[in-house]
Amino acid sequence: MPAGDVLTAELEKYDWPALRSFVGGAPSLPASIRSLVSAKSEEEAEIAERGIENIALIQGRLSECVTPLTSCLVVGLDVAEGRGRDRIFDLLATIAGGYDDHVDIDFVGPVSVRDCVRRMADKIDLYAEELKENGNASCVDILLMCGVYDETVRDFVSDAFHAALELRSCSGIKDLIEVSLEDLG
Repeated sequence: MPAGDVLTAELEKYDWPALRSFVGGAPSLPASIRSLVSAKSEEEAEIAERGIENIALIQGRLSECVTPLTSCLVVGLDVAEGRGRDRIFDLLATIAGGYDDHVDIDFVGPVSVRDCVRRMADKIDLYAEELKENGNASCVDILLMCGVYDETVRDFVSDAFHAALELRSCSGIKDLIEVSLEDLG
């Protein structure tokens, strides 16, 4: 099945209007996800990302629709290019470091960061590759949380961090990687 069709199939798995968010339901999320995945410019990616954030996650607080959003973003990584792809990594990092227990939970519905991170772990090799090739700080955060929530990948994450410390591409985020290694334990 072509990658675009896989994203469509993933989007169609969920009853978006019934999922709770910071604005009630989440019927506009599929369009925002598609816009982000297909974004050709920084402006298009920013608009799509902002549309997703204003519905699903605000200042690190997560809503019920974030779990299927995570699955769709992970699938979207296979077809996204350029700025949209970068913004997907940023959103996944925000979700991985987000809060699932906050004052809005009665309104926005239950969500589990652990479940979201488990969905992200399907692409753990991709995050490590992106970290090493491009020094993507968001991938440090995603990898760290994968290691925190899933001990079976902890050694893989540690190895990826150690390898990244030796690379010129990661020289600008060396401190972040070192702190993440400490947090990983």
